[in-house]
Amino acid sequence: MLDSGVDRIPVSRPGFFSRLATTLARLVVPVVALCLVLGVAFLLRDVPMQEARHLIVIDPRLDTGDWLTWGLVVLPAVFFVLNLTSRRYGAALTLTAAFISWLLIGGAVGWAVHEGIVADFATEIAPYPEAAALVGALATAQLVNILTFDWMRGIPWWKAPFLAALIGGFAFSAAFNMRPTAPWDDGLAARLIVESGLYFSWALLQLLPTGMMRRTIRPLPGFGGA
Repeated sequence: MLDSGVDRIPVSRPGFFSRLATTLARLVVPVVALCLVLGVAFLLRDVPMQEARHLIVIDPRLDTGDWLTWGLVVLPAVFFVLNLTSRRYGAALTLTAAFISWLLIGGAVGWAVHEGIVADFATEIAPYPEAAALVGALATAQLVNILTFDWMRGIPWWKAPFLAALIGGFAFSAAFNMRPTAPWDDGLAARLIVESGLYFSWALLQLLPTGMMRRTIRPLPGFGGA
């Protein structure tokens, strides 16, 4: 009755191409950030973290030797990027960003091999089984991280980013180190313990920048909570 005699103005909805352009624009920063983190981790893959040698004092079995590299230490930053993207845009766009980043990295590696920049993939990058295991473990961990964040987002705000980073890190460590082709020796338990400490530390420390950026990176409508 209140609208009697008043012409309603139809609300125009964004068209397909407009929505596509908006989605692509939103993907740029997350995709670039993910590729950057993975690129830095790759470049530092052979640089041992000598500072971790003090763990021998706690227990000689925790000797990290040369397997704990700065590349492995930097790698959990992937979960920090995913958490911020999930907070802002939700799980669907975050999964898309992760998928596109893998496509770009795979395309870049394929191009480098084709152009002769990488003469032999197995020797200059990684043996094929190890590379496949790494990609599979990290992709699984990213999926676990995104789904955990989406499930846990809410109040208190720190619960989703903390648990998503922690469980994602544990998933990567378990999937990569406990694969069938990996050696199941006495050092496996020590490696899992050290990596668990690494991912717990990352999950805890990343709450500081996450808390500082909460006012800047706010969830879009429909993605309340964390």
